[in-house]
Amino acid sequence: MNQYKHTFIVGFLCFCFLILTITSSFFPLKKSITYDEPDHYASGLAILSGKPSERAATDVNRRNNIPVSALNVLISKPFPEHIISKLTENTWTFYDGQHHPDGRIYCGRIATICGSLILAIYVFCWARQLYGIYAGFLALSLYILDPNIIAHSRLVTQDIFSACSVFIAIYYLWNFLKFGGRKNAVLSMITFALAQITRYGSIYLIPIYSILVIGFYGSTLVKLIQTKQFKLILFSIKNFLYYTALFFLTTILIINISFSFDQTFTKFGDYKFESQFLNSLQSSSAILRQIPVPVPSAYMQGIDFGKYKHEIAFGSGASYLMGRLGIENGRLTGFKEYYLIAFLYKVPIATQLLLLMAIISLIKYRNYIKFWQNEAFLIIPSLFFLIVFSLSIAQLGIRYILMIFPFLFVLSSRVILGWTALKNKYRIFIISLVAYLLISNLSYFPHYISYFNELLFDRKMGYTILADSNLDWGQNWIYLEKYLEKNPDATYIRYSRKEKKLEFLKGRQGVDPRKFKDRLLTIDSKNFKGGLVAIQANQLVGVINDPKIFQWLRENKKPVDHIGYSFLVFNTDPQDLKMLEESVLE
Repeated sequence: MNQYKHTFIVGFLCFCFLILTITSSFFPLKKSITYDEPDHYASGLAILSGKPSERAATDVNRRNNIPVSALNVLISKPFPEHIISKLTENTWTFYDGQHHPDGRIYCGRIATICGSLILAIYVFCWARQLYGIYAGFLALSLYILDPNIIAHSRLVTQDIFSACSVFIAIYYLWNFLKFGGRKNAVLSMITFALAQITRYGSIYLIPIYSILVIGFYGSTLVKLIQTKQFKLILFSIKNFLYYTALFFLTTILIINISFSFDQTFTKFGDYKFESQFLNSLQSSSAILRQIPVPVPSAYMQGIDFGKYKHEIAFGSGASYLMGRLGIENGRLTGFKEYYLIAFLYKVPIATQLLLLMAIISLIKYRNYIKFWQNEAFLIIPSLFFLIVFSLSIAQLGIRYILMIFPFLFVLSSRVILGWTALKNKYRIFIISLVAYLLISNLSYFPHYISYFNELLFDRKMGYTILADSNLDWGQNWIYLEKYLEKNPDATYIRYSRKEKKLEFLKGRQGVDPRKFKDRLLTIDSKNFKGGLVAIQANQLVGVINDPKIFQWLRENKKPVDHIGYSFLVFNTDPQDLKMLEESVLE
């Protein structure tokens, strides 16, 4: 294949990704704004204001201010009001006291889509460098057809930006260590720094880089010690310290620029931390408390917020896995196996098979590969993030480990190393797996957040495995309203934590679709006559309310239908209401 054909294929695959991402957001109905998107949009507004510390000071929940979110705000600003008004379903009042139509948030999603496209291209480039052009095409195909990638490429959140920045940073570290050169050195420093302003969890790149550098130079260093070449050892140490200092200074500079130098050099002792780790560090030394911190206060508050969230799952609901809630003695806990189970059910089977084949290939040819020079840069970050987040209490969805996906796609592509020399049967099998991936993907269109692979035989039963942002993230309210409008006898039931009672709602006919509050009509429970009832998956399993509320329904009824997989429809009798109300009274 010549260069023009390569470019055409990459362009075509990226175009297909754009089509899937955009159309699934608006067809056949528009996807609602998810729960976290307004907060991320507000984060972007705070960054652009130049005073993100002011938002962070208003509430602990508002300390998650990430500079990359400013891109979502910036890209939404040029859109004219007549387009915004057509997209608007609701308005949000943020910390600044101003009203912001969610049409801006819809437009802001374009920035995330662009970030995802950039990541797709880098996945292709790294796979091509490692395993050849055909491997590049395979890795790119795995990326653009992954339902989880598509789902989160459409949202104003950090997940895709984080995956993009982490992957590109490690890609340039690999280039720098393997090929050297001033260009790769500069790109490695800049991308590492940029990763720090896309998600606070990117700070884990520090131990990951350390492991990779030690592994890369380990054998060389051992030989130098054995041959007593101490001058070379000292020269290497000097180089290491030099580049470490440059990495540190570059990162500090970019963090400060992105936060507008807001309250930089605040003394460590002047911070009011929430996390146990930083509180302990702060109280451990009087000297430490007097040291000015060379980063903006909003950044330090964000680090504290992230650590606090991982310690006690602050701001999060209980994790949910296969019918169990992560709660013990009134405290939130996690499941060590959470992300392994989520990966098993949420990642397409075709991708898992290709990954398994790649791992078997690595083991089989372990004596012929240069692990610490190549595959370690794919495997170490994946394992590190998987282990760290598995030990965290905040387990709300597979999106938390989305950053490992691009590494695994590249690793999986090694199965077609030497494609032209492979047997026809093997090549047909690989092509069949990609075709299977496409079919599995399209079978869930446009409900990609709720995707489960074929290990879940009955798709209505996804709530028995996982919930929260794996299934129900508030993305299908418009689909619910349309369902109630088309089925006037159906009822939407929800538990009101404020009123501490069940609420029964019906769809309205002939209302302005932009008037959000007019869409549903509350009815008296005495008028409930049974029939079809729709319940939000998160309420059904007890993620956002007492699990006992709908326990009777879970144990005695099975859904007969679904609305975008995130609302379950049950067929009920009038007497079933008594059982539900008894659960509420308990």
